[in-house]
Amino acid sequence: MPFVRSRLRTAIAVLAISAVGGWVWSASSEPEIDAQMTTPGEVPYPSLDTNDPVVGKQLPYVDVTDLEGNTIALQSFSGSPIILNFWYSTCEPCRREIPAFAQAQQTHSNVRFIGLNMNDSPEMAKAFGEKYGINYPIVFDQSGTVVRELGVVTAPSTLFIDSSGNIVDQVAGEISSDKLESLIAQWFAS
Repeated sequence: MPFVRSRLRTAIAVLAISAVGGWVWSASSEPEIDAQMTTPGEVPYPSLDTNDPVVGKQLPYVDVTDLEGNTIALQSFSGSPIILNFWYSTCEPCRREIPAFAQAQQTHSNVRFIGLNMNDSPEMAKAFGEKYGINYPIVFDQSGTVVRELGVVTAPSTLFIDSSGNIVDQVAGEISSDKLESLIAQWFAS
């Protein structure tokens, strides 16, 4: 038994010396990198908005395809304000916001609504559009160029584009009917 007690005392002593030594060494060293991530007193909040900031940029000169497979220059939609909504059929927030876009399309004839499908086949997107009342063009970014150039990684995402093709606002996440109406009034009031 004395041997076990001796070993236990030795282990405790080694552990204590290691902890104190590690603390002293850590406290005396100067870090090479300032790991302070926020301004003192500022509380960082997580955000879903991981898309690249694109406000102030031009709508890119790229081609998309429509439900029939026809190639369309995305810029060909310019000339009037555009609301470009990125979505796909299994995205639950997309499903919830689509009716607001379809209704707004009916009441804002001065604005072109475009649904850019990020993931589905044309057949699936068409069936989804019929089920949820999409009454505006559905296009596809089959090469991924639009998504890549605009840095869109979350769905739904919506861009508000003026008649000259300048992106004036972007929203990541679901947009309610009230929020959509507010943004249309803010950016595209006649």
